[in-house]
Amino acid sequence: MSECRCMTPPFYYLDYDSQSLGVDETNGRFGEVTIETCKACGRNWLHYFVEYPSFSESGRWYRGLVTPEIVKLITPERAPELLARLPWHFSGGSYFRTTGRRGTGPVMVDP
Repeated sequence: MSECRCMTPPFYYLDYDSQSLGVDETNGRFGEVTIETCKACGRNWLHYFVEYPSFSESGRWYRGLVTPEIVKLITPERAPELLARLPWHFSGGSYFRTTGRRGTGPVMVDP
């Protein structure tokens, strides 16, 4: 059985149904937090996107696999912490100069 395309970057937004959880306004971030459900396999992904218009190449996003039980507990403000605590997550954007790579550890959402 082959892995679903939601497990390998680059990601395409039309492959997902998205549900906005709101905006993380902590420290003036205004990070957009969504739950994205893969249309092919049904996996839930926590997606966090932030950019700072006053800084070039500051756009960054994180995507982490979450269970339906965790989805119920997520708030926009807790999303970065939750992503950092996952066993692994994807990150990408102009800040990282990549369309996506798998990694672990802290998420850098502040400028």
